[in-house]
Amino acid sequence: MMDLHMHTTASDGKLAPADLLVWAKQRGVTHLAITDHDTVDGYLLAREDAARLGLALLPGIEWNTDGPEDELHILGYGFDMADPRLLHVMDRRQRERIEWIAEMIERCNRLGVAITMEECAARAKGGVMVRTHVAEAIAERGYSPTPQAAFETYLRKGCAAYVPRPSFSAREAIELTHEVGGIAVLAHPGIYSFEVKLEALLAYGLDGIEVYYPKHSAAQTAFWERQAKANHLICSGGSDFHGHQSRNPYPVGSVPIPAEVKEWWKCCMFHQH
Repeated sequence: MMDLHMHTTASDGKLAPADLLVWAKQRGVTHLAITDHDTVDGYLLAREDAARLGLALLPGIEWNTDGPEDELHILGYGFDMADPRLLHVMDRRQRERIEWIAEMIERCNRLGVAITMEECAARAKGGVMVRTHVAEAIAERGYSPTPQAAFETYLRKGCAAYVPRPSFSAREAIELTHEVGGIAVLAHPGIYSFEVKLEALLAYGLDGIEVYYPKHSAAQTAFWERQAKANHLICSGGSDFHGHQSRNPYPVGSVPIPAEVKEWWKCCMFHQH
């Protein structure tokens, strides 16, 4: 069984990498990728455990992008972990993210929502800070009934505490992924609140589409499968598991993924060795 999209405490997941792997193995998952936001720290921590557990683990990342194509997520797979260009961009994104979160916390404070950077950093457990951590702090302090409500009220694009991120476009994410030897896949195309500009992404060299996804309806899955085949793109899939009580609680291995996905996956793994 495969699952090529999951998160750990290195970004906004609830399980440490080692715990996630143990659970994946218990659920019968044998081929997987950890795809934390803008970081490979979770993968690096999990590598040895994966080998010990007999799991095939592919290097992965989920780039958060914002640019002419709006806020898209681009998954990268099978890249060279030691490439200085990758390390440079991840470092820059981390610094920008801390400044970005700090600015949103300041806006929350100005709106009378008294939360601190320390609270949000504690929730990130030393990993990448994301808006989810801010939303959790807002809910914890009683300003919103749930983290999801806090996100919708304060932190979504266009809301009072939202701050635009420094630009990192889908094109940059796709090109960087290629430069460091990886393949670039559009994450969960069925869940964006805007129309995906697929033509533009194809022009940038997009390699694949995450067709098999827990929030995709049968019609969306069929539509994106057709788009992938018509444009000679690979199909991918995964649970996008973030934690048992999270906005993405779908268990690891819960999304049926056709056998042909393993073919490109094997090519990626082969390049790793």
